[in-house]
Amino acid sequence: MKKKPELTVEYTDPLEGFKGWLVIDSLTHRMAAGGMRVQRGLSREVVEDLAATMTLKMRIAGIRADGAKCGIDYDPASPRKEEAMLRFIRAIKPYLLERYSMGPDLNTTMPELDAVCARLGISSIKAVIAKCQEFSPAEFEERVRLLKRPVGHATLGKLRSGAGVAASCLAALEFLRIPAEQARVVIQGFGSLASSAAYFLHQAGVPIIGLADCEKSLISENGAPLDIADLLDRVCADCTCQAKGLIPQQAASGVYGRREAVYELPCDVFIPAAIERAIDRQAAETMQVRAIVSGANLAVTAEAEAILHQRGIVLIPDMVAGCGGSLSMQGLFGPEEPPSVQDVLNHVDRKTRAVVKKLLQRSSDEGISPREAALRICAETPLYPDTKPYGELHPQTA
Repeated sequence: MKKKPELTVEYTDPLEGFKGWLVIDSLTHRMAAGGMRVQRGLSREVVEDLAATMTLKMRIAGIRADGAKCGIDYDPASPRKEEAMLRFIRAIKPYLLERYSMGPDLNTTMPELDAVCARLGISSIKAVIAKCQEFSPAEFEERVRLLKRPVGHATLGKLRSGAGVAASCLAALEFLRIPAEQARVVIQGFGSLASSAAYFLHQAGVPIIGLADCEKSLISENGAPLDIADLLDRVCADCTCQAKGLIPQQAASGVYGRREAVYELPCDVFIPAAIERAIDRQAAETMQVRAIVSGANLAVTAEAEAILHQRGIVLIPDMVAGCGGSLSMQGLFGPEEPPSVQDVLNHVDRKTRAVVKKLLQRSSDEGISPREAALRICAETPLYPDTKPYGELHPQTA
């Protein structure tokens, strides 16, 4: 039987009647962390599942925090989105100040969430970290500012989650003994998570041969990889593409087609990095891939995971591939001295690869699926209720 979350707050908007939820999966530690999404059709059950996945991310990453998630059932394209978010966040403000560290999720960004919080007198959506880590306001602000530092086409804050997805992909390729420069990778999605994963994979020399958004696909011609640098430049120049997570309409290379065409493209690694249930039974039975790296939360159904395991296709589950954001917070707030941007990214890369290696080795040794291996690792992770979420443990505590 699925474990029930320890705290669920349900919100009904007094002006428009929409629903919203804050779910804190566990109250074991000082802090719980997870993003806020704005999604039409969002349900309490989905938010609960996402919060439970966040707890698993914390456990497998070795972070002394619990999982949480929040969101509203609302049209993200509505011009009233900001005011709707404001009313919801105002309702959950006490949790933001005492226990809940919010981040961006589907259809939200850190700048817009921070802007809403500023209107409510909250210094940052991550203000509770200062309390839990026992930072002074100046110490906390010094580290938070790093999230706004430029990295490539964006900022550390926008790219940090994608860095974990890219590191998971690179670790999977290493496990399969496929040199990075000889790999063929397909990414489903081109929003913040997907495009940042594409950026880091491109930096590592990995050829990306297919992309898809909610409208179309872009597939390479004659085996030549897509020009990711050109696409990212075009996205930066097009506000509509940025806001909607779309591939630019004009690309330097590749052929446009149906969005579903990426599922038919033979590749070494397929990365679902946009929506839930992107890979269902039908896709799992027909896809010609060697590995799947589940960047988006709940991107692969349970039935599909079983089929993929039976087919011998390596699957890096969402609780691992999607923990780059959490690991970046560990790399940012854990060290004794303020880190550099590169220090944070190096931490995400190093920790993610180590977790993936451990996961796949255990899966192989025990003859179990990678998800089952991950769940066993999570269950064995010791809990430290009254400690700082990030950083080395005090010897007496450990």
